[in-house]
Amino acid sequence: MTDVILLAHGKLATAMKASGEMIFGELPDFHPIEFLVGEGLDTVVEKLGETVATINADSVLILTDIFSGTPYNASCAYAMKHSDKEIRILSGMSLPIVLEIATMRENANADAIVAHILDVGKDTIRTFELSAIEQEEEL
Repeated sequence: MTDVILLAHGKLATAMKASGEMIFGELPDFHPIEFLVGEGLDTVVEKLGETVATINADSVLILTDIFSGTPYNASCAYAMKHSDKEIRILSGMSLPIVLEIATMRENANADAIVAHILDVGKDTIRTFELSAIEQEEEL
């Protein structure tokens, strides 16, 4: 089983978990961490340590909002210092990705989840094309 840490700027991680639960149902093994104004990398690394200490899963997946932002960088710093733990890190947090992870986490390790998300992630971004609807109506 894989536990998931949601780590993002402001209150996004907490809101992302709440939104995920609105659709998926309870997500008790999703742990939001907020990166707030006035905090720095060291504070986020400390919050990660406190959260990981409460987790009793085989692996941990940390999902951050922005590649190379403080939450991502803090996650990488933490993982490098704790290479004995199975920790994987993904950036690009979105509700479709959170829901995709929720469907997999009980039966897959972090490596399998990361591989799947990297494969399907590009499919979570779509654009509306009026011309496609007009073509369907003509058929």
